[in-house]
Amino acid sequence: MKYPWVALSLGIIWISTTFLILKKENIDATYVLMVAFVGTIIIALIGLRAPKIKK
Repeated sequence: MKYPWVALSLGIIWISTTFLILKKENIDATYVLMVAFVGTIIIALIGLRAPKIKK
């Protein structure tokens, strides 16, 4: 049940980013998108890595 939570958190990041950009008038959309992009990369690297096989 690890991967659905990762996908859900990534979806929440991008939905909230979209909402933030659409609702705020004076916001730097490039900065907000870059923060969302970096957060997506970090969560994907941590949450979607393959499990280690124990020998």
